Amino acid sequence: MAVAVVGLVTAGGFKLIALSLRMLAEVRTEQELVNEAQKVYLDFLTKEDMPDSGEQDGVKWKVETDSVPVVDELELTFQRLTVEYKEREMVLYLPQ
Repeated sequence: MAVAVVGLVTAGGFKLIALSLRMLAEVRTEQELVNEAQKVYLDFLTKEDMPDSGEQDGVKWKVETDSVPVVDELELTFQRLTVEYKEREMVLYLPQ
């Protein structure tokens, strides 16, 4: 009986370790995406000749101009910066 209990506890422990490692990899990938998106965002702020779309070192980006109505005839114009990295995507909204 004790051997069965120890076996179940050990199997559960290994399952927990595997899930923890998977979640750690997910968090690392998300952090890499945030870092890459910040780099692209800073490039858009500092470089005047930054193209509206492109790819560099596995990072893809695309900028689209859009607007939303606010009050009466007034519209709020902004740019939508979409950054893709390792099959993940982040959208940043840039004021104009």
